[in-house]
Amino acid sequence: MADEIPIFPKAGSILINTGSIVNWNRLKRKPNHTPTDELKECISATVGSWLNDLDKTKAQYATDLKCINPTFSSNLSGDDREQLKITVKIFVTQPDPLALEDAIEKVLADLDVTSLETVLLSLSQPDQKSVSMDGIKTLWEVLERMVEKEKILAIGISDLAKDELEQLHTWSTVKPCINHVNLASCCVMPPDLTEYAKEQDIQLLTHSDPKGKSDIVTVYLPEMFPDKTFQDVLCSTATEKDSEGWSVSWIARYTALVKDRGIIKAKGYLVKAVRDVKKVK
Repeated sequence: MADEIPIFPKAGSILINTGSIVNWNRLKRKPNHTPTDELKECISATVGSWLNDLDKTKAQYATDLKCINPTFSSNLSGDDREQLKITVKIFVTQPDPLALEDAIEKVLADLDVTSLETVLLSLSQPDQKSVSMDGIKTLWEVLERMVEKEKILAIGISDLAKDELEQLHTWSTVKPCINHVNLASCCVMPPDLTEYAKEQDIQLLTHSDPKGKSDIVTVYLPEMFPDKTFQDVLCSTATEKDSEGWSVSWIARYTALVKDRGIIKAKGYLVKAVRDVKKVK
């Protein structure tokens, strides 16, 4: 595709909404997918469907793109909203409060709801050897403001060791209700973490999402969705020029469970990426 004319040469931002993927047959046939594999396939399918209906002439001049899968809705504002528990995990690679706020507002808007039951924060900085508690604090204050505005009911964190979790709990106004721990970083929960979480009534839940580094033990894991992977998806679905220069700003994965039944009503992703068009040759 290297010689093809770019489809959206002036675009500096793109928001991708996969819609609910619960009933995607193509994913059901691949039960051993990693979270990164799942996200890659979702983005690829969404961008591909979106391009089929895109006005290519208007796209040449578009600066901000919104890519929605036309087949699968993400709207959760129906009559059964009160029966749903919506949990959103937001992955960011930089302690950018504007990016986090943007992610929350976009999720609320695209799901067409006024509040979220739980939001979990995952900060993974590939260039850092350990978690930045200053970065966590900057982002946590955003979540606390959202709780004050009643846009979020409860907030949690990912992959903090006991000492870091204690720091967060000590200085935060709204205390973390969950610490989401990567299974690859500890087959058995560290006793000090388990004891502290029990004392402070913090749930320890496990996950298999990739993360730049876990501080629970010294183990390095791949990022959830590196910029290069995102660029490769655009290269394969659009053109090589369209794929250049993009950086993933945030990823939000939402899950809506039917309360007291544990049935997944909806699950999907929103992904925001940006680039400096002037630097794309």
